[in-house]
Amino acid sequence: MSDDRALHHALDLEALRNLGQKYARAADARDYDAVGELFHPDAVIDGLRGSSTLGDYLEMSRNTPPAYERSMHVLGDPLLELEVGADEATLDTYAVVYQIGATAEGGGNSTLGVRYLDVAERRDGEWRIRHRRTELRFMV
Repeated sequence: MSDDRALHHALDLEALRNLGQKYARAADARDYDAVGELFHPDAVIDGLRGSSTLGDYLEMSRNTPPAYERSMHVLGDPLLELEVGADEATLDTYAVVYQIGATAEGGGNSTLGVRYLDVAERRDGEWRIRHRRTELRFMV
């Protein structure tokens, strides 16, 4: 592999790692515009509340009263699969999500173990998530 290809591959891997970190911060801030920017417009999200398009997912997120005052996602280093020069990658990321401060709609504090399984795609030079499957591993 040439130095130029190796550099581009390393930059792609870093861009892919950043998707998860940006998602965690946007989700914790409840910045759904920023969350939406991390996904392709035709993305599908298979989450804890079922399967939905990006638009439906963002609408539900904006309109569902939160059950907790704040959250904090702590992500493990993602397992990335990306062939050199490819425009599609998979990410497998474990996370611990702390949900703190009950609201009128929610219960007490909770800790969730979550696994994000993402397919990311580069379009027009930009990496975004095309499909996300979220698995709940535990909740205490």
